[in-house]
Amino acid sequence: MRKIIILLIINTLPIIARGQYTDIINSNQPGNSQSAYAVGRKVLQFEGGLWFEQRNHKYTYTDMTLVGLNYSARYGVLSDKFEAVLNGTLAYDHTHYHYLGSQRSNNIGFINNTIGAKYLIYNPYFDEKPNLYSWKANNKFQWKRLIPAIGVYAGMNFFPNKRFYYDNIPTLSPKAVVSLQSHPMPRVVLVANLIANRFLDSNRELGYIATLTHNIDNGRFSIFLESEGIQSHYYSDHILRLGGAYLFTKDIQVNVDLGASWKDTPSRYMGLVGFSYRIDKHLDVIKKEILKGNEEEFKPTKIKRKKKWLLF
Repeated sequence: MRKIIILLIINTLPIIARGQYTDIINSNQPGNSQSAYAVGRKVLQFEGGLWFEQRNHKYTYTDMTLVGLNYSARYGVLSDKFEAVLNGTLAYDHTHYHYLGSQRSNNIGFINNTIGAKYLIYNPYFDEKPNLYSWKANNKFQWKRLIPAIGVYAGMNFFPNKRFYYDNIPTLSPKAVVSLQSHPMPRVVLVANLIANRFLDSNRELGYIATLTHNIDNGRFSIFLESEGIQSHYYSDHILRLGGAYLFTKDIQVNVDLGASWKDTPSRYMGLVGFSYRIDKHLDVIKKEILKGNEEEFKPTKIKRKKKWLLF
């Protein structure tokens, strides 16, 4: 009987273990923002994409065509609230200078790499029961659901490519992100990131990313709209992105993004085809914890008997 109870508990784990871990892949894609939540203990997740970008600068008479690879690896350790993250960008660019003549150059290299960690510091709890008589009541916008989950990220940029930044950019520099995530309506997710990059340097970069994602009724398709702002001494911009994602299996997702900047110094047009895949060992951890807990609960206790002394 005890084994049957344990098996029933294990089979319902995907339902009861959704505090941070989810039974389907929880990717930061589509878009460039990062979720407030971690992937879950013993979950290794890869996210990335092949991208294309065209940059045209009317004042420097420069046209740049870039293709590259974005990559990210996330691993849940210690608890469901904590994850280690490595991400970066590899790019090839073809640059054409067309002022008083024509010059062309080709380059390939890493734009930047960052290693860091994220921790969920607050996760709101809403104790609500579904209304069995009203679809509208269950699907309406609720102000209280704008209260966000909050995650904090701290990382280190290393070996940035000066070609894409500025000459005296530091080899190592800190990065911090505050991630806010809320679910104001069913199948609607709002994520906001507040970003401080190289904030110990005089040329620090501040920014934000806001992403609104809507899951279509069938549960596999989702669409998104994203706004990103960047402000620094050397460069500032505002980029708008849109696109969609498709969930192939509970562990595989693909996405397509398109984006453009508002400026012409330079103007930027971009596209990405992304892919996310996870190796999920989270359930094994929970099974071990449950089995260990039951072993402790049903462990026989030793009764100490008092010795009797016989007196003659």
